[in-house]
Amino acid sequence: MQYLLWLLLPVAAASGWWAATWRQRKQQRRTKAVQNSAYGQGLNYLLNEQPDKATEVLVQMVEVDPDTVELHLALGSLFRRRGEVDRAIRVHRNIIARSGLSESLHEQATLELGRDFLKAGLLDRAEVLFQQLLETHRYNDDARAHLIDLYQQEKEWSKAAELARTFAVRGDVAWRSRLAQYLCALGEISLEHGNTIRAEGYADDALVEDPDCVRATLLKGRCLRASGRLADAVECFRRVEDQCAELLPEVLGEIRDGLLELGRDADWTAYVDALASRHTWLVFYRKNVVEQHVAQAVVPRSRYRCQQCGFTAGKLFWQCPGCQNWSSVKPIKTGSAE
Repeated sequence: MQYLLWLLLPVAAASGWWAATWRQRKQQRRTKAVQNSAYGQGLNYLLNEQPDKATEVLVQMVEVDPDTVELHLALGSLFRRRGEVDRAIRVHRNIIARSGLSESLHEQATLELGRDFLKAGLLDRAEVLFQQLLETHRYNDDARAHLIDLYQQEKEWSKAAELARTFAVRGDVAWRSRLAQYLCALGEISLEHGNTIRAEGYADDALVEDPDCVRATLLKGRCLRASGRLADAVECFRRVEDQCAELLPEVLGEIRDGLLELGRDADWTAYVDALASRHTWLVFYRKNVVEQHVAQAVVPRSRYRCQQCGFTAGKLFWQCPGCQNWSSVKPIKTGSAE
């Protein structure tokens, strides 16, 4: 009898294991069926343009299966791209509130929620979330870039410049150019308040970051002129030709006024003559200045177009009002003005 009992023990254990496995699989099939039904229902609502009901169904699925979290992150991002920011915020908040969420998914949901707030113009809330993510390794750069955009919107140039330096020191040319623009903005504010020394320092720092920054050259030249160093200012403005000859119209008036004020009328006409020999679009301007002796001839102006979004304007913008890109607005090239 005892021998028979020992033989039955493995059979009982195997039966128990099989029963438990069968129940688990049955539960998984049932859960899967519920999920498939819910997702089918949610997608049906979306197809029938009932996004509110679709959101209700799909958001509830986060509580059923943690594997659906990434799908919901994508769903929230889709809502944001469609301009339905309120729904995106709801989805991402629901994910963050979920218990047992992994650190990685929590950080990703926090980043997405910050993007939602940024899109909605809730800058204070977005700033708090991005500041939290600065302490993480995975989304540090994303949070930094978004904070820079946020401070740019608020015209907090000092904060934007401080964060942009992290990217600039890595040698990223685009970020160095962008940092130069922030420094120029700070310099222009200083110049408006009469602090020419500080403004010139910002201009010099900007030129270190981006030697081709015309805005920095204009700022430095105006600082020199405001400090009474008129001859130095004229030489500074002349550097624009080497940086971007198409932007000469931005400084020709400054150079003309400076040379005439210094009593160097002959130098002015000689300069315009030399410019016209290098840039044919200035030939007509040269005829007015040199041949007809019109000292205050109207400086030729161009129309400008953003190379990123096509925004056009009659004046130069350092940052495109259309797409917000920096240094993307350039003169529209035309034929000779002869």
